[in-house]
Amino acid sequence: MSKVNQKGVATSVIRAVRRNVRNVALESSIAVRKRQSDRPPPDFVIAGAQRCGTTSLFRALAKHPAMMPNAINAKGVHYFDTSYHKNMEWYSAHFPSQAERDRHADKVGQRAIAGEASPYYLYHPAGAERMAKAIPNTKIVVLLRNPVKRAISHHLHMVWEGHEPVEDVDKALDLESTRLAGIEERLLADPTFVSRPHQHFSYMARGHYAQQLERLFEHIDRKNVLVMTAEQMIGDSQNSLSAIQTFIGFEPDPSIKLEKRNASSKFEPRPETIQRLADEFAESDKRLKDIVDIEIPWLKS
Repeated sequence: MSKVNQKGVATSVIRAVRRNVRNVALESSIAVRKRQSDRPPPDFVIAGAQRCGTTSLFRALAKHPAMMPNAINAKGVHYFDTSYHKNMEWYSAHFPSQAERDRHADKVGQRAIAGEASPYYLYHPAGAERMAKAIPNTKIVVLLRNPVKRAISHHLHMVWEGHEPVEDVDKALDLESTRLAGIEERLLADPTFVSRPHQHFSYMARGHYAQQLERLFEHIDRKNVLVMTAEQMIGDSQNSLSAIQTFIGFEPDPSIKLEKRNASSKFEPRPETIQRLADEFAESDKRLKDIVDIEIPWLKS
């Protein structure tokens, strides 16, 4: 085992301990909060995609005076992917009650906003349908990123977190189809089924944005979905944040700045790897141009 992976495994153990402590605290808080039934659904959900700036965006929105924290400041609830065996009462208990919202609105002089960011929702085959049934009027934000860079970043992050034992990205890509074989069917057939490979080892699959957006728009009205690229958000952060805040329902706050979160270390893949991934996403990217009315920077000639 290399030093990188040894560090990743150690990091994974530490994170697991912290996650268990956090989950105990969260479930204790949820048990209390469930006694108060008047809890509106979230105003917004950042549904994906993973490694596309979702954490940075959520942290930026959390700085807005109208934004209200979730239970123990949880960023992602993961109800519509890995916790669907629980119920809507459990999900709603993560968010502030109407009375808490009203008090906060009076304090800040504008409508209180609550939301979450669970970037697995977009890729999960049942995520869109589940959101449509439970929170049909909630605003959905989707961030996309050059899928080649996203795949490389995803693999680096999984190695760093200790989830991925295969450090060579090309070998991990070779294994992907075998690792994911038959899992989507199981996820759709069994709401209680959770797949670690589907969540962690989907380096290429998550970059096929066209299929995921087609599924999202099949279930959710386009007027309730905002799609933006990470490249646009980073390149023009002030205008991008203003547009996202307006879409969600905030009064735009120009003082809020975007900061990088969960950034991967620098890594230069082999040219053959980049070409392999570019070929993998070529057809999907062509379809993407017809699905969304935004500039796609990685498709510039």
